[in-house]
Amino acid sequence: MTLSRRSILGLSVPLCSALALKAQEAKSNTEKLPRKWGAAPTAEFAPQRVILGWTGDPAHTQAITWRTDKRAETPQVQFAPASANPDFVSGAATVPAKAGSLDVGEGRTVGTYRANLQGLKPDTHYLYRAGDGKNWGEWFEFHTASDQPQKFRFLYVGDAQNDIKSRWSRVIRAAYAKAPNSAFIIHAGDLVASGYRDDLWGEWYDSMEFIAATIPSLAVVGNHELEKPAGTPKSLALPAIWKQEFAYPQNGPGLPENESYYFDYQGVRFLSLNVNLLENEKNFDANRPAIGQMVAWVDKALDNNPNRWTIVTQHQGMYSMAEKRNYVKMREMLLPTYEKYGVDLVLQGHDHLYARSHKIAGGKVVAGDARGIVYMISVSGPKMYEVTPTFEPLMAKVIPHTQMFQTIDVDQNKLVLRAYSPESEQLDGFQLEKKGGHSIYSELPKTETADAAVE
Repeated sequence: MTLSRRSILGLSVPLCSALALKAQEAKSNTEKLPRKWGAAPTAEFAPQRVILGWTGDPAHTQAITWRTDKRAETPQVQFAPASANPDFVSGAATVPAKAGSLDVGEGRTVGTYRANLQGLKPDTHYLYRAGDGKNWGEWFEFHTASDQPQKFRFLYVGDAQNDIKSRWSRVIRAAYAKAPNSAFIIHAGDLVASGYRDDLWGEWYDSMEFIAATIPSLAVVGNHELEKPAGTPKSLALPAIWKQEFAYPQNGPGLPENESYYFDYQGVRFLSLNVNLLENEKNFDANRPAIGQMVAWVDKALDNNPNRWTIVTQHQGMYSMAEKRNYVKMREMLLPTYEKYGVDLVLQGHDHLYARSHKIAGGKVVAGDARGIVYMISVSGPKMYEVTPTFEPLMAKVIPHTQMFQTIDVDQNKLVLRAYSPESEQLDGFQLEKKGGHSIYSELPKTETADAAVE
């Protein structure tokens, strides 16, 4: 049968009308579906200075700290296992945060918050956001540690301290670009020039940006964290901002304002030691009881250590390389304990240059396969000092007037440190290999490149 053009047009009109009606119904039904798009938080309740740390086991916990201009009534964190599906939000769990207040000067008080996530799965990628149930920040991420000794990488940076946003920010960005999957960042003290100045901490957070919210920061107290406004008497008291914005295990020596701690991560014990008590040796006798208590704590933390590797972070250097510094009492009090328990590596700052020792025991260079410790000094900020030659014979490498960052790769049997400029040029490196209960020290081969790093 042959249909005329008029017949075809007659059939098409009802068909088109029916299709148009169905499309309109579908559109109407779609418009009735609830939209789950979030709204921007109001400025006074917008989460700021979001930073990760740990107060517990890195394999099963995560501490999240932030602040807002105005104190929120119901601070909380939502978190969920990471997924490419944007509907991960629907399965997010909610954890309340502990709230506090912080006087930041000039008549301003801000709200501070900390949420401790617990019961997390080891070696798992999570997403999270901070807020108050109505005003939410962006979704960030973190990765829990394995509960077994496994390969990992972390970053180590010395003093940021000066011109932080202007000239330090490039260094931490370069460090992140080189090692974006770092497990955490160790900051070896003097993060700012004056720990009591909120504006300087603002520069530090501006420079860290999302890095602080995705890679945990573990900091040791430096002398400039104690720096008070001009005209204020000096003391060892830490500013409230340090305690309220940095999260770390509360397992220290129990000394007021000391804030030393240790944590274990995939086969390594990390000990963060505040040695400001030992900086001014004129006060040694007055501080002797507190120093004795601190040393006893170090002894216990290193003795009760099931890990294969041990790394200590302290701000002032055992073998200082600048400003004619020579901390005799510090070596007297701490070196015997470090050497007794086989510390592998000591990470330091304070001297505003880069220096790496040979393996040292008893104040002398020893063979690479002998028992001993490698001591590091580094600087990431722009303030520089000239070299003091007192301990230069103990050093394998000294680099002045250069901003640096370091990556450290660790597995069960090997530790590899590489030092870089902000242009990601590798300027130094060495390795330690575990054999027979202690480490074997050696320079990295001349042909070794960063591409060989543990991922």
